[in-house]
Amino acid sequence: MAGSTSGGSPQSRPTKNQRREAAREKARQFREQQERQRKRKRLLIQIGVIVAVVAVVLGGWLIIQSVQKHEQAAASVMPANMPNDGVVISEGLAVQKAEPRAADVQPERQTSPDGRLVVEIYADFMCPICGQFEQTYGQMLSEQAQAGNIDLVIHPVSILDQASQGTKYSTRSAAAAASVATYAPDSFLNYFTTLLQPGVQANESTSGLSDDRLVELARQVIGDDHPEQQDQVEKSIRDGEFKKWVKRSTDAANLTGTPTVYIDGQSVDDLSKVSDTLQQKLKDRGIDMTQTGVGASDGQ
Repeated sequence: MAGSTSGGSPQSRPTKNQRREAAREKARQFREQQERQRKRKRLLIQIGVIVAVVAVVLGGWLIIQSVQKHEQAAASVMPANMPNDGVVISEGLAVQKAEPRAADVQPERQTSPDGRLVVEIYADFMCPICGQFEQTYGQMLSEQAQAGNIDLVIHPVSILDQASQGTKYSTRSAAAAASVATYAPDSFLNYFTTLLQPGVQANESTSGLSDDRLVELARQVIGDDHPEQQDQVEKSIRDGEFKKWVKRSTDAANLTGTPTVYIDGQSVDDLSKVSDTLQQKLKDRGIDMTQTGVGASDGQ
């Protein structure tokens, strides 16, 4: 009996060409995968660079906005009790109280609500002629104000910053006076006269008084009975709270020099005529200023 063989046909094996094509396909897929990864990486880098640039630009803009807001805020800080950038001293040497003026409201020539004659003085604490003016006329003007004959208006200004070796003493001292006017108004006149006293007034071409000295003098005139006012004034002086206001108020005054004096709204160009002019103006109102205090003859 004839025998028979079993089993199917042998499994087919890839040919050489098939193996080569399969290898090529795998290589192609690998290259495509690598290219996709490179594109993804390049895109991420580009996005990162864009984000970084935006962050830098946005950060810079925020810093600029913050600085501008700070400067605008500082420029808008106005002192109290200086309605037209000057302290008004009236009968009994009382300071007329007033809320801070809005920063966008321009100052006007001061008038008296009680119809009194108004005498305005613009002074720079480093100005030597301002010191001489105070020694010559200060007592007389104070006595006329105390008697209720005039409203005395004092404007601290800054025109001599260039004469203080870079310390901007005129601005610092005017701002200090505004600090006293705001937080200790009843001590303003004393502080004003103190900063113009011989031996205290800063000389031109010096650095002027330090902030420490300005604070010390403010504390002295306010007195230890008013520690809260002392502390408020000191903080204001050290913070330079009213420095921006000093520049604005000085610019608004449009001065050609100091001291500048106005009596009844008219400029007195010849300072030697202050007493005569004031005496005549008061006489026209039926007031004899020679019957009050030192009078005209002693004021010259």
